[in-house]
Parts: sequence; structure tokens; C-alpha cells
Amino acid sequence: MRPPTGSVFVMKRLAISIIASLVVGLAAPATAQQLTFHYGFIGQHDDQQLYVIEDRADLASGSKLKLNFEYPTGSWFYVCYLSSTDEHALLYASNTGLDANEQTIFDAVGWLALDENIGTETFTLIASERRLEKLETLFNNYSKASDKSRKRFAKRITRAFGDLQKQLEQSGTLKMAQRLDTPIMGGVTFRGVTGEEVSQHSLSHKTSGDQIAKAIFVIQHH
Repeated sequence: MRPPTGSVFVMKRLAISIIASLVVGLAAPATAQQLTFHYGFIGQHDDQQLYVIEDRADLASGSKLKLNFEYPTGSWFYVCYLSSTDEHALLYASNTGLDANEQTIFDAVGWLALDENIGTETFTLIASERRLEKLETLFNNYSKASDKSRKRFAKRITRAFGDLQKQLEQSGTLKMAQRLDTPIMGGVTFRGVTGEEVSQHSLSHKTSGDQIAKAIFVIQHH
């Protein structure tokens, strides 16, 4: 038995609406998962007491510092350094592998001591879902180059950082690093240390991005 003409019209409209909804749903881009990492610069007084070093802090020659960081398993993490004498160094470059048991990896650089060369010490921290092979190659070539060639590679490193900054700004994924209300513990939980105390494994800041997360930390060395 054929349904009434009006019913056929309603059923057609309903079918068209359902198909349109499915098409829109399939065409809509998937929401990118946030890539977040934590970090903290820890200092040590002469009496061995530890403290959190704030961004753009003033530190004297001989000051000790350590950089802690924790990043998602499977991502690539880099610690790039520009010294007060304009020397570049790749202090850390690692991929955790996709088969690691933990969701995050905790690691550190240090302890380090500031030398006698005063000026601005700049640390650039990058977490990326993909390997930044071009950046690795630039730092590798820089470390092996002669003095004249080093200047050329130094300019390329600076340009690479500028291109990365533009990419983040244009994509709208550039986010400012956030200072945590109280330091958190990186890695395993350590007994005898409360959340408000500072330990060698403390993390004090975090930053996020869609595919790349980046933070710049500056120390004024005097």
C-alpha cells in the first residue's frame, strides 16, 4: 500500500536532513589534542636550600641551576640554549618511543653553574608531535663547524626559531607559559616532600600547543 503523498514528502525531507547531517559530521575537522609539557628551573643557595628560579631572574656568576621537564610519551622534546656569548647548544633532544609504559617522561639537565661571562642566557624548550630533523641538523652542523661557518649556522638557527614562531602565531596555537600556583613533583612521588616545598624534581611552569608547544626562559646573568 502506498503512503499518502504528504507522508512521502515528509519522509524525503527527513532523509535529506539525515544525509546532510552525516556529511557535515564527516567533513568537520577532528579536534586536535593538546600537547602539554611541564618544566621548572631550580636553583640552590650556598646553604644547599633549593628554590624556584623565575623567568627573567637575576643570577650571579657561579649560581647553580637545574632544569626539570616532563613531556608526553611519544613526542619529541628539545632544550635549546643560547649563551650570554651568543653560543648555541642543543642540551637535550629525545624521542621517548611509542611503546613506553608511562604516559609522560620526566628528565632533567643539570646541575649547571653560570660562568664568568655575564649577559642574557636563553633557554628554548620545544615539545613536538613530529621530529624536528631540520633543527637537529642545524645544531649538529653548528657544533662541528669552524668559527667562520659557525656564524652562518648560527644565523640559520635564529631563522629557524623565527619561522617556528611565525608558524605558531599564524596557526593561532601560540600559548603563553603558565606559572603553577605551587610546584608539582616530576616523575615518581617522593616521600617527605609536600606540594609547596621545592625539591630537585619540582616543576613550576607549563605550556601547551596543538602539535607543537614552546616556551622561552630567560636568565639575566650578572
